[in-house]
Amino acid sequence: MGLRFESNPSIESRPSLLLRMLHWSVALLVIFQGLLGFANLHVAWFYEQRATTIALHEEVGVLILLLTVTMLALRWVEGRRSGHGLDPMQTRLAALMHAALYFLILSESLFGIWIVGLLGHPLTFFLWHVSLPVLPNPRAVFEGGLMQVHAAIAAALASAAVLHALAALHHHYILGDDVLRRMLPWNKLTRRVMASR
Repeated sequence: MGLRFESNPSIESRPSLLLRMLHWSVALLVIFQGLLGFANLHVAWFYEQRATTIALHEEVGVLILLLTVTMLALRWVEGRRSGHGLDPMQTRLAALMHAALYFLILSESLFGIWIVGLLGHPLTFFLWHVSLPVLPNPRAVFEGGLMQVHAAIAAALASAAVLHALAALHHHYILGDDVLRRMLPWNKLTRRVMASR
């Protein structure tokens, strides 16, 4: 008996490289954004530098929004559906998880942009500055509980992201399927099988 490597049909049906790169880019940016948002409120140095760190927080939020919309459009173009190759129950759970993640990402991004407008600031994305059609009302942000809502959505997003990661690890290490490997960014993946000499 010997080892040989062959193409895995499940892996060959995975999303395009661009879609996989968008997936991991958004995931890493969401983690960074969550940590930055927490640091802006609870770490003294970040609070002291808040003019810079909040501006960075805003720009990263816009970038996450743009990449997420691009990812959703590309999923539609490619005809991607959640839970490819899984049983009906797991497919429904995957669809619900993805729907929750996209809803929370889009909600958090748009809510953040609304807060920027209420503070009377233009929307800034690198060299791009756009005045928002929002009547400034800073008191609504700080006294109306909007910052708490923003933080609550972030906490819900963090919880959903952790569940998503745990589910992927469960598929990889417990169920032994290709759910996680299909989303890895590199192209050449094979599976190892036993073969007669």
